[in-house]
Amino acid sequence: MGTWFEKLQSIGMSLMLPIAVLPAAALLMRLGAPDVLDIPFITKAGGSIFDNLALIFSIGIATGLAKDSNGAAGLAGAIAYLVLTSGLKAIDPALDMSVLAGILSGIEAGLLYNRFHSIRLPEFLGFFGGRRFVPI
Repeated sequence: MGTWFEKLQSIGMSLMLPIAVLPAAALLMRLGAPDVLDIPFITKAGGSIFDNLALIFSIGIATGLAKDSNGAAGLAGAIAYLVLTSGLKAIDPALDMSVLAGILSGIEAGLLYNRFHSIRLPEFLGFFGGRRFVPI
């Protein structure tokens, strides 16, 4: 176990992955704008990144925090985000945590992946063990 500073540093480093996508999305939105190239497809392509920013943060942070940067951690982050947002809507449809939900889901999924990615299940459940266990 590292110090709190090392833990925060690993979270900060995992934030760089989803943040790296933002400049490209902003450029697409600007270049497709009516006063520049006026190509709605390009504007929508950049806007789709911003529309799904919380999900992108969840996947990026989970993958960045995983010891081996495995995609199963990213899938677990996406599932955690979807479950969290659906649960919040069931409690109160007005609740919207936005990107914070993605960040929290990604941190949770990354930490759970590191803890359970090598779990062994009984033989009849063996298919669901290891990395496959974490998204479940």
